[in-house]
Parts: sequence; C-alpha cells; structure tokens
Amino acid sequence: YLAKVIPNLSLFFGDIGEYNGHVECVNAQKRLQYLLCRFVETVSTSSKTPVALFLDDLQWADPASIAVIRLLLLSKPSRFFIFGSYRDYGVNEDDDNRLFIESLSDLGVSVETIKMTLMDQGSLNDAVSDLLCLSPRLTRSLSDIVHHKTKGNPLFFSRLMASLITEGLLQFRLSCRRWVWDEESIQSRKIPDDVAEFFTHAIGMLSPDHLNALCTLSCFGASIEISVIKILEEGLELQLQKSFDEAVSEGFLDKTNRNYKFSHDRIQEAAYSRVDQDE
Repeated sequence: YLAKVIPNLSLFFGDIGEYNGHVECVNAQKRLQYLLCRFVETVSTSSKTPVALFLDDLQWADPASIAVIRLLLLSKPSRFFIFGSYRDYGVNEDDDNRLFIESLSDLGVSVETIKMTLMDQGSLNDAVSDLLCLSPRLTRSLSDIVHHKTKGNPLFFSRLMASLITEGLLQFRLSCRRWVWDEESIQSRKIPDDVAEFFTHAIGMLSPDHLNALCTLSCFGASIEISVIKILEEGLELQLQKSFDEAVSEGFLDKTNRNYKFSHDRIQEAAYSRVDQDE
C-alpha cells in the first residue's frame, strides 16, 4: 500500500508488484500514517547512519502533513532527525502550524531552534570577501553599500550581487586579476525596498516569452515535471522548456533530471503576482 502511494519506493525495494487491496478504506489516512511511521522506524533502526528528513516551508504545511509529522515525532524512532524551515513573517500568532511548532517541547520532543536573522555589516562584509576572494579591508566599501540597500537580508544580498555582475557594475578585470566595481553607479542604483518587489522587478526584465513561461509555471506550484511541460507545449503552442532553460541560467529556476523548480518560493510568488487573473 505504501509503495502505491509513494511509487519511488520501488527504487529501493525493486518491483513490489501491484497492490491488490481495496482502494477505498474508511481509515485510509490512519493506515497511511501508521505505515509511514513503521517505515521510518524500520529504516532508521536498520541504517548504520542517522536518518534525516528536511522539510521546507512548514508554514504552508496542510493539516494532514502536520498530523504525520506529529506522529513521527511522538513515535520517537531511534537515530531519526527532522530538520524544518519555517518562515514566521506574515504568519498570524494563532496560526495552527505555528502553534504546533511552538508546542513540540511540551510533547516531550527535543527541539533545537535556530533563528535566522539579518546579517550585520561585519557578517555581510565577510560574505562579500569570501565571494570575491579579496581581503575584508578591500571589500568594505562595496559591502557597506550592499548592506544599506539589502538591510542584510541573505536572499536579497545574493540576488543583488548576481544582478550587479549581470549589469556589469561588478566584474572581474584580467589586467588587475581581481574583482572591481563601480561604487558610484551601485550607490545610485535604485532598487525596491523588499525582496518581493525586487524579484517582481527582476522578472519583469525578462523577455515576454520567458516571463510568460515563468508565469505559467507559477500556476502549477513550486515545480513541474518535464513530461507535463511537453503536454503544455503542445496544448499552448509555446516553447516553454527553452524559456525555462534560460530562467535556469538566470538563477530563477533549478533543473533536475525530471523537473524544473523555482529556486525560491518568493520568486514563484513574484511570477504569480504578474499573472492576469482574467486569463
């Protein structure tokens, strides 16, 4: 039954055969939760190394997923760890997922919370120094400008640095054998006040075909399989995959063997915000 719900399990166990049980089941959800817990327990106890599960964007988890996570934690399988990322910005104080995460300690679960804060000027300068392979003394003037514009937001910082390279304001000069930048132009460069507006502006700079492709992808969620893309290309008469490959080179998408995925959820949000609701 579990292999029917998670077909990729056949990659580990081979061809398990067709499930002959009843499709309908009154307690199907409870059965699935039980089997998942037993599966995790079996894998974690038989493995020579600890088993880790990483869950991103827990603030968007649905009640069924939270119920499974709760059972996994309460079953306390040995050598099993759950790592989760949770964005509390814009989330209500009485949000169910937020309350669940905050109540984990009360359930007897050992929890270690790492709060990711904005980078201060020193930390950001160290990041710029490592990125450009220059001493912190040489990158201080650039990092001060970047920190002022990004307020130390790591995502904002990485995207801004990439855009400065694309626009030629930050470039590697062979004659000097080091990175150089135009401080005056970077200082005067106008950028949006937050990450969402920054991505919306950056996506708007794409060609109409590439922009339309990203907007189309955003309607399908965070990712889309290549097999689905081929169906869409036939139905919409668009060259989506070519545009997606261009978006990968621009850093908006990540590509695997089977699908394309937005490199960050804020990029998906920015693309979806540009979708004409009447279309």
